[in-house]
Amino acid sequence: MKLSSVVRRLAPVLAALTSVASPAASAAAIWAGADVRTTGYGVRAGVALLPIPIGTFGVEGGAERGYNSGAATFSAALTLRDLNLPLTAVDAFASAGAEFGDATRFYAEGGLRGPLFGPAGWRAHVRARQDGVFSGGVGIELRF
Repeated sequence: MKLSSVVRRLAPVLAALTSVASPAASAAAIWAGADVRTTGYGVRAGVALLPIPIGTFGVEGGAERGYNSGAATFSAALTLRDLNLPLTAVDAFASAGAEFGDATRFYAEGGLRGPLFGPAGWRAHVRARQDGVFSGGVGIELRF
């Protein structure tokens, strides 16, 4: 079998894999946003550290306030963003981090992001903390 015929046969497969594994078109170097959650509200910002074939690794920090609490908590997380969902304008993200307030609590978070207009997009997520508290929320995000 000739090399050229092997390349011709594999080209469509490689093209399909590349489109599925490539970062989303909305991949951002920096981002900032505001969220409303079932447990409170907050702001956050982050920066991309390392683009990888399936998305982008980054760090994110935030400030949050609960509805029933006057004290603010701060958070820091490692995040895997821009996980392309093929055939959609939506991508997924997953984060693991810690909240710092009256106590330090670790959490895992995941969700979806999609475009609105220009650099603005929507964000929906769920979060599970180590103390058993679950929350969900929606927000707006600016990506640059």
